[in-house]
Amino acid sequence: MAGVAVGTVSKHLNGSGPVAVATARRIQQAIDRLGYRVNLSARCLRARRSDSVGLILPNLANPFFAELAHAIQQALTERGLQTLLCESDENPDREGRLLEDLEARQVDGVLFVRASDRSTAAGRLPTIYLDRPVTGRPSVASDNKLGGALVAQHLLSLGHRRVAVLREDRTAVSTGDRVKGFAAALRRRGVNLRDEDVLAGPPCGTASHVRAIELGRQVQELMRSKTPPTAIFATSDVVAIAAARRLLELGFKIPDDVSLVGFDDIEMSAYVFPPLTTVRQDRAAMAREAIGALEQLLSGDEAPPAEALVEPKLVVRASTAPPRMA
Repeated sequence: MAGVAVGTVSKHLNGSGPVAVATARRIQQAIDRLGYRVNLSARCLRARRSDSVGLILPNLANPFFAELAHAIQQALTERGLQTLLCESDENPDREGRLLEDLEARQVDGVLFVRASDRSTAAGRLPTIYLDRPVTGRPSVASDNKLGGALVAQHLLSLGHRRVAVLREDRTAVSTGDRVKGFAAALRRRGVNLRDEDVLAGPPCGTASHVRAIELGRQVQELMRSKTPPTAIFATSDVVAIAAARRLLELGFKIPDDVSLVGFDDIEMSAYVFPPLTTVRQDRAAMAREAIGALEQLLSGDEAPPAEALVEPKLVVRASTAPPRMA
């Protein structure tokens, strides 16, 4: 119908070679008249690629993971790749079944946020670990120690010396690194973070976002101290938002009575009252790094780094201010 060779049509459809503009127009007109659709299954079979990537996340009810999924899906779509999104519900046993299912579906590789640092699920597909790195395996995460340090530097610059921490999941490496970075930056300025200044939540489990909310609402335990903090660092925005609600219920004004800082910069953190000072995890950069590392694995030309750290950024909003008695 277009009056051209089959090979020319193939070049046009697959972008595998140059085709004259006039010829490409005739081919496309013929395709439109015939209602032809490319058989993606056949194409992938010939190329031995499915052009699809599995994404396993622990909990899509957690705003951070939902926003990370959005960033990853956008980045994959820009590369012409499809996303098979799976939720483990923070269940390590389910993670293993999901990995088997993705292998059966012949995805090219997997981007994997484990249910917890104790998770041991591993498949045979090329895999990049996100947010919760695996020692010796290609991983992409925020520089959590730097993020914690940024919080400490900000609070110290405002004049705070009595500070406390609401730490989500006492066993998680990521939140532990945030607290370590925070405490180290304090020590460099002669301020010690005592054990009693850290209120830690239970290990992650099913519905950990609910546990995060419960931890935030326990903030009154920190405020009952003989020397209550003038500033509180919550290791996630969900914890911080829950803490802010509880502080307001107890009659505390933020930041007049106590400053509050979160971590993640989920979208809602800019819209709570007062808007939350937080540390932004660059989800778009994490997505690009992870997909780039996966492409390196798939090409086999060059091994990706064992762990790539994405630099976080402090976002100052209205929930922090100098203490009343500096």
